[in-house]
Amino acid sequence: MNNRKLVDASFAIFNVGAIKLAKPFIAILLSIYATTAFAVVDFDVSEEAIKDPKKWSGYLSASYTRNVYDAESYHAYESYSFSGRVSYKESWGSLLLTVGGEQETLHGKESSYYNPFFEYRTPFYKLSSSISIKGSAGIYLPGSRIAKKDNFEYASRLTGYIFWSPLDNLSFYVSPRYKYNSYQYKTAGGRVLIEKQFDVLMDAYWQITPSVYLELNGKIAHAKNYYGKTMDNKFTFLQELGWEFEPDWVAAIGHNNSGRFYDPEIGSAQGFEVYDKRSSTFYLSLTKYF
Repeated sequence: MNNRKLVDASFAIFNVGAIKLAKPFIAILLSIYATTAFAVVDFDVSEEAIKDPKKWSGYLSASYTRNVYDAESYHAYESYSFSGRVSYKESWGSLLLTVGGEQETLHGKESSYYNPFFEYRTPFYKLSSSISIKGSAGIYLPGSRIAKKDNFEYASRLTGYIFWSPLDNLSFYVSPRYKYNSYQYKTAGGRVLIEKQFDVLMDAYWQITPSVYLELNGKIAHAKNYYGKTMDNKFTFLQELGWEFEPDWVAAIGHNNSGRFYDPEIGSAQGFEVYDKRSSTFYLSLTKYF
């Protein structure tokens, strides 16, 4: 592929349709993490980006998401979403802007833009022939319906990347992330809002053929609210199979599942499972790189 396709779980961890354990949890989790709610593709974190001489790059992506419940079910979820990114690269690093939105098609048929994300990423620094690192700093601004309802002001995020490429067609990375959320008030709708969040994202990418890839992407999220209470740890696990059918055009199919790990101080919770009818969603996406 001309641009290696990666899933950035910062935009995938709480897909609206991926948390259909119960309707009330949707608004709660989206307000907690104040992030966009779709699986966005990300090519800028790959080492192939080093070899690309273009200063300007980006993508446009459209996707369809559905869970397995019948349309008449209270837990059914279906949506169409879009996302886009523009990136400008220099020797000192790159600047990125990511935006998106979603339209639900069942029940309330709610729609929303996502919180736009401005980000600076450092150049790659090679530690060895197969290991490299880079970092980033960014800010989310209010854009989503939930963010405005909760009087969200901004969220700052620091991110690190550690890459390991043992083979030409196989690579991994680990990405620790810290995010601070700022709201006008500490509570909203009877809920105490999340102030701090620490995540660890892990990614495995296999280039099966020159035009077909498989990617596994997981994330663990740990958060504290404004009263200092530790929330139960959450996870996302996403699998994606993609095909570059034309240069810079990628079609993909994927599965996304989110849930919560057990915390004895909080009570019982859903354990980790690759597939769970209550929380799994499936999606189709089409992406154009430029």
